[in-house]
Amino acid sequence: MKKFEELNAFNSTIVEVDGKEYRTTQDPYVSDDGNTYKAHALDAKGNQYLITWEVIDAETTDESEACEWEKPIDIKSI
Repeated sequence: MKKFEELNAFNSTIVEVDGKEYRTTQDPYVSDDGNTYKAHALDAKGNQYLITWEVIDAETTDESEACEWEKPIDIKSI
């Protein structure tokens, strides 16, 4: 797994919530029910999280428009 410092806008989805930055360690993937996207992420201390985004446009073929990537609906420590 990559370290926080190795993750950037070119190889990670970066989200800042309540002043804390999270960087995904994988590309977000659509859930089985198609209602959300999920991805594992790290914070600057190396703690691991699962970030979830709500799908806002299920009809789009452009995944960059499928969710409000800057506004996840859940961030869980794992």
